[in-house]
Amino acid sequence: MNVSKQLLLAVIVQASLVFSGQANAGEYRFQHEHVLGTSLELRVNADSAVRAEQAETAALKEIDRLEKILSRHNPASELMQWQNGSKQSSLSKDLLIVLNRAEKWRQLTGGAFDVRAGAFSELWNQAAQQQQLPSEEDRRQIAVTLTQAPWNVDAAGTIQRNDTLAVSLDALGKGYILDAVCQKIQTECPGVTGLVINIGGDLRKVGAAPVEIAIANPADVSENAAPLMTFRKSGEIALATSGGYQRYFEIAGRKYSHLIDPRTGFPAEQIQSASVIAPTAMDADAAATAVSVLGITAGLALIESLDGFECLLLTNNGTVQASSGWPAGNADWQASLVAAEVKRNANEKSATGLKVDFALNRPEGGRYRRPYVAIWLEDEDGFPVKTALLWMQTKQPGPRWHRDLTRWYRNDRFRKLAEDKELIGTISAATRGPGQYQARFDGTDNQGKPLPYGKYTLYIEVAREHGTYQIIRKPVELRADPISKQGLEENVEIRNASFEYIPWTTK
Repeated sequence: MNVSKQLLLAVIVQASLVFSGQANAGEYRFQHEHVLGTSLELRVNADSAVRAEQAETAALKEIDRLEKILSRHNPASELMQWQNGSKQSSLSKDLLIVLNRAEKWRQLTGGAFDVRAGAFSELWNQAAQQQQLPSEEDRRQIAVTLTQAPWNVDAAGTIQRNDTLAVSLDALGKGYILDAVCQKIQTECPGVTGLVINIGGDLRKVGAAPVEIAIANPADVSENAAPLMTFRKSGEIALATSGGYQRYFEIAGRKYSHLIDPRTGFPAEQIQSASVIAPTAMDADAAATAVSVLGITAGLALIESLDGFECLLLTNNGTVQASSGWPAGNADWQASLVAAEVKRNANEKSATGLKVDFALNRPEGGRYRRPYVAIWLEDEDGFPVKTALLWMQTKQPGPRWHRDLTRWYRNDRFRKLAEDKELIGTISAATRGPGQYQARFDGTDNQGKPLPYGKYTLYIEVAREHGTYQIIRKPVELRADPISKQGLEENVEIRNASFEYIPWTTK
């Protein structure tokens, strides 16, 4: 499934979602890696841990079922069988719903949304490899094909394709799965009073309790970056984000967005990112992609014309625009946006610091519950001066496992005595990426004071419930000279680990 929605302006919910259930219900949180090629967070309000775990099992089962229908990465999926001609009739209800919705969005946007746009992506991929722009002839040939409907539907509901271009349902499929999971748990899991599910940054929530959502700042892609803005929304909500901030084609030194306008074959240029609220996650998914392609004026006009839709746009010139009903909430929203603008424009500041990149290994058997991870710096005396990343469960069933991060937990208890500040539950956690993450030390300590140049030790500690314990130690000397990218040791939990340092300012 598509992971682009988690890139720019991705929805951060790991630490910033607040889901308050009824007084007699508990909140249970479950996190899994490698779900639809990305990460899953599930927050369940239930009257017992048993009920919450039943909801988790039901959610994973429904995801697996629908992935076998909608995935373009699995040759055996129903979608791929239909495309290669081995399944032409009697399509499942789920596939028919998504295909029909895809055609509705194509018509609604005048072709700005098209599930065959991957043909242009392949063209631009080849152009990037050859380091020259796609030819006008190749681009026009695809564009002409896309002016026609991708398929026809007869009175019996049978779909007959009109061309052989590859179809990708990534821009709707993940949203449809979010909706289906919520519906299944609501109807089949008694004792569950509320649910928040986030897959790769796309969000669906059911239940009456309010939810607080933070939108990530695109100037800083690290997991512990301060958000661009936050807002609180009561009742049900579906939200998706699309943008080309990290994924792009590079030709002759110029970067082109991976989001292609199906009407022209050229990359979308006006909008860095679009976050869309809609009645369903499937429609939010599609609308976010469509608005990114349509641009500012046409995109806002589309959203304003649709009942129950709102959007927040970050343009390529750095301005933020919102639809008339975007949930600003109160005056604090404007203040948070202004502060984020200052940070976003301070490119030099956001580029400095000690950056740590890593990926979580994928055990045999596919998805797995995310391990606890702590990344921090200790000074020469072994005092933990800065925790940059902390993945822990602060709700059930997590707290009993905090001590499994043995060094971080022990040293943090000493630090808390000295600083009188609790870190558990306050460090921004991960956006749902494809498994590759970044943490950044910005030159301040846990209290926001400047860190002096000197000798430190970088730690990456990982503990998995019913799994292994791993720790990486790397002495680093951070002064006025940069440190080019260096690899870190790998283990059974961590791979592709490295760090680099661009000096921060200090007194």
